[in-house]
Amino acid sequence: KLHFIGRRMEQGNALAAATGAHFFRGDLLDVPFVQHICKDMDGVVHCAARSGVWGDYEIYYRDNVIVTENLLRACAGSGARRFVNLSTPSIYFDFRDRLNVMEDFLPEHFADHYARTKYQAEVRVANAHSDQLRTLSLRPRMVLGAGDRNLFPRMIDMQKSGQLRRIGDGANIVSTTHIDNLLQALDCALFGPDSVTGDVYNIADAQPHPLWGMIDQLLQAVSLPPVTRQVAYPAAMLAAGVVETACRLLRREQEPQLMRLKVALLARSFTLNIDKARRKLGYRPVTTVDVAIAEFAQDWLRQHGDKSLR
Repeated sequence: KLHFIGRRMEQGNALAAATGAHFFRGDLLDVPFVQHICKDMDGVVHCAARSGVWGDYEIYYRDNVIVTENLLRACAGSGARRFVNLSTPSIYFDFRDRLNVMEDFLPEHFADHYARTKYQAEVRVANAHSDQLRTLSLRPRMVLGAGDRNLFPRMIDMQKSGQLRRIGDGANIVSTTHIDNLLQALDCALFGPDSVTGDVYNIADAQPHPLWGMIDQLLQAVSLPPVTRQVAYPAAMLAAGVVETACRLLRREQEPQLMRLKVALLARSFTLNIDKARRKLGYRPVTTVDVAIAEFAQDWLRQHGDKSLR
């Protein structure tokens, strides 16, 4: 039987009703709770994390590293046989164009606390690998599809408010991952032979895409005009630096909308090599970003209707 955990009662109950899985409501920092939910589990997929690019290191460490340690200890004590960690290719990003990045690449410095602590969690997962508890990590890049609450909604909101600008020449290409492709990779990781464990894998769609062409395609699908305004990359980085500095001086807890990392991610090329996932994990991505955009737009228009045009 499938089980999942979360902290939001309404969403958890709705997902349980839709899937037939059992919902545990609780906090992964609560050690007795974690031990309880891991009891008698054959395998665990760990996809909880603190994301974002703003906030204190200690908070990211607590939510990304300590939580992972809690789960690993609970799994080791419960007899679980497989632990799949959902990590991130954000660990590679260093404000430069990076093409065909392989799993053994690490930058000289991590770009933010999220990337640093997710890598630290990966190290814990790798160190916990044994014949009794076999572990592995996946690094999916930019997960897209119906229900996305990150990139696509942000682009739509910025275009509707007149704030969206193409940064640089708009020719940068990026790897993306349709949610169905990620689910396939998770199946391979959870149910594959023991030989797939003890490793880390890049996960992405079969082909990268021009980021700004994809954004224009999204905007057209929700009946919004394409991006026509443009700003030079150095100017955008300068403005973002000013905003960040002001927010830090004012000790603002809310993440600024304009930040250097966000600017760089929208301007730089960033693609992954997925050869190892194909060869060793048995990963076969088939769903494309075109499908992701169409599915997202259909779901968005169903929820927002005429409001999406305003």
